[in-house]
Amino acid sequence: MNEIISKTIKITSDKMPPSVDFIENEIKKLNIEPIRWAIVDVNNKELTLSVSALK
Repeated sequence: MNEIISKTIKITSDKMPPSVDFIENEIKKLNIEPIRWAIVDVNNKELTLSVSALK
């Protein structure tokens, strides 16, 4: 049985608002295959994301 994990990560985007494709590609660059994600904070160009993924 696969376990679902939750992580909080930070990414940087020069373009605001960033596209969904950009965000998902940045998450995948961290070797995370997201099930769902949400932007929980924005500080200048830095986005804080809450990500759920399969372990």
